[in-house]
Amino acid sequence: MRSVFPLALAVAIFAPDALAQPVCGVKNHMRLVNRVGGGTTPELRLDTGWTSILPGTTLNTPGTATDTSAFGTSTGTWLISSTYGRMSFAGSGSATNSPGWGLFLWIDSWIGGEPKAWFRDRYTVASATLPPGTPVQIQFTGTFSGSTAATDPGAAKSASATFSFGAPTNFNFTAPASASMTVTVPVGQSRDVDGRLFCVIQDYRMLGGTVYSDTISANLAASLTVKVLTPGATLSWCSNATYNTCAGDLNIDGLVDDADFQIFASAYNILECADPSMPAGCPADLNSDGFVDDTDFSAFAVAYDTLLCP
Repeated sequence: MRSVFPLALAVAIFAPDALAQPVCGVKNHMRLVNRVGGGTTPELRLDTGWTSILPGTTLNTPGTATDTSAFGTSTGTWLISSTYGRMSFAGSGSATNSPGWGLFLWIDSWIGGEPKAWFRDRYTVASATLPPGTPVQIQFTGTFSGSTAATDPGAAKSASATFSFGAPTNFNFTAPASASMTVTVPVGQSRDVDGRLFCVIQDYRMLGGTVYSDTISANLAASLTVKVLTPGATLSWCSNATYNTCAGDLNIDGLVDDADFQIFASAYNILECADPSMPAGCPADLNSDGFVDDTDFSAFAVAYDTLLCP
């Protein structure tokens, strides 16, 4: 019985820009392994390197790989989206093998431990009325939502999100959750912010010779919002981004306006967050029930009438 062809050993190789992290920037990374015995498609490796984007814009990185031969077919389509304060990853893959032949159905990283989506930024506490050194309280709220799925009960699946922002402890989410933390930073001082979204799904039973038709999928999102609690103080960001987002601010620019309505309307017409055509992370699902429906529209309408995020 023939099993899947050997997979090259992974070597700890670090791209130059993986080490040269900027003060502020975003970065997307993934590896699609859809390889079939007798096929001709190598694994697809995508890495944007650190990229500077304008506030309110998003770095989107799609990836599609398909390999087919007389011994089976494996395919995958995925999308990474990164901006300051929000990251998402979504897509799906499927595979069918022939008797005695194995194949790969994986989505992971080709640089060891690299997140799918990553952003870095730096804030400086400023005030026109408070003297330098005055303690300022800042509230950070992190949210991680979504899920992964695989028909192989023995598949390796992991999804998580981390945020650090100059506090003694960080947000480390390994399941959907939300958390808030208040930190104190003096006027005139700066702190770095780092957000990372991770996902790995590896179907192992497809590697053997038993015939299966398997699928894998993910729809993940992570976000960080920031609110200054001390009157008279503001934050100046390296990216000039806005972190005081609110429900309905789907492009994360601090407003709920016509640009957000266009995004919401498109998602509303799709309905199900699990639909492959739904934007990664399903940001228009305001009540996190897996659908963009009338309940979400009611919440969006209230935010749209308010316009400015509080």
